[in-house]
Amino acid sequence: MKKIFALSLFTLLAAAVFAGPTEVNEKVLKSFKETFTNAEQVKWNESGNSYSVRFLQGDVRYIVYYDKKGSIINSMRFYQPALLPAHILRALQHSYSRQIAFGVTEITSGEDIAYFVKLEDSKYWYTVRFDSNGEGEVYERLKKQS
Repeated sequence: MKKIFALSLFTLLAAAVFAGPTEVNEKVLKSFKETFTNAEQVKWNESGNSYSVRFLQGDVRYIVYYDKKGSIINSMRFYQPALLPAHILRALQHSYSRQIAFGVTEITSGEDIAYFVKLEDSKYWYTVRFDSNGEGEVYERLKKQS
């Protein structure tokens, strides 16, 4: 499951990197403007049968993928741990109180939401994956260079 998720994420990111600026169709633009009314620094890309848009809204950076009909396919949000849903933040504080959290990547695909929280202590950097129920597991651990 982790490999499929990672491969999907890589594919989405690669599509965004290789796509160039484009003219966005009206359905997609309308959907975007209705959903993200305070978006700033908006940058669009087109890849095959989808669009991606990168933008900032408040303190959250977004990448949102739309199909040509204007429906959201997937999204990624990047923000500080304090903005996590309360039950995820509580689980993080309970299980990882010895580490310092410094960033979150939230990935939504259909009905599935995963929260990848970056943490550190004196010896390691960690990525802990939480599901929408607040269940967490260490996804990655990297030793710091001394």
